[in-house]
Amino acid sequence: MRDYLVFKPSVKPLYEQDNDDFWFLFKDNKLMLLNERGKYSVVKWRDIKELDINVHSIQCIGGYKNQNCYCGEIIEIIERKNIEFLELIDVSKKMDKYLYMLTIRGKLLLNWLKLNQYCGICGSKTYLKDSYTERALVCSNCGNTTWPRTSPAIIVAVINGDKLLLAHNKQFPNRKYSVIAGFVEYGETFEECVRREVYEEVGIKIKNIKYFGSQPWPFPNSMMIGFTAEYLEGEIEEDGEEIVHADWFSKDEILGKYNKSLSIGSQLIEWFLKNH
Repeated sequence: MRDYLVFKPSVKPLYEQDNDDFWFLFKDNKLMLLNERGKYSVVKWRDIKELDINVHSIQCIGGYKNQNCYCGEIIEIIERKNIEFLELIDVSKKMDKYLYMLTIRGKLLLNWLKLNQYCGICGSKTYLKDSYTERALVCSNCGNTTWPRTSPAIIVAVINGDKLLLAHNKQFPNRKYSVIAGFVEYGETFEECVRREVYEEVGIKIKNIKYFGSQPWPFPNSMMIGFTAEYLEGEIEEDGEEIVHADWFSKDEILGKYNKSLSIGSQLIEWFLKNH
């Protein structure tokens, strides 16, 4: 039972402060990591004390392996050879799954703080509620309370025989491809969203939609719900707004066309490569 819950979320620290507590520190949306001869690690409390770093917007994330986990932002420039600041897609290639997911949790919390500094009703400054059980921002004037929220989005691997549908979004760098994704509309089921997004972006109809898995994603504040589906009918016709090219790709053609990482989009592609 001890390992049943590897991570326990918490508004307040669960353990006494320790030099090995994890600190997920961001600067300009990049995570600060220690690089010791090519081995990357998350900053610990001992490192913060040694470097004398000023940390802003500190939030407790919870407990992992009997250590407290925090997130925060730094403004100052830190010049030390073994410190690097990496984009999240690169972070996913440098650490294990659990630490990567905690990185995402931290970034989501910092996004929430940044986007809710002022009340959405009266415009007054907000403050963090002092609570052991509830994470919330409260308006200093009217008392309006805001809790962390997430926006649901779907991502789907569409199969056609021995080929996978991949699309190049105009925002993707270096001509990389991925599977179809999009945000869920109000009042829309996940399955309806899967059908709509695929049809709107590439003009084909699908069937046999099945749940694959989920993953929080901090761009900007999303919960990605993954699915698989099968081609039904239609010819590929890119929308020209988001998708500039889409096609069916065999296993041999896919390699090198996507960013391999811990993202659920990468997981869906690798599921296809393994099972088809």
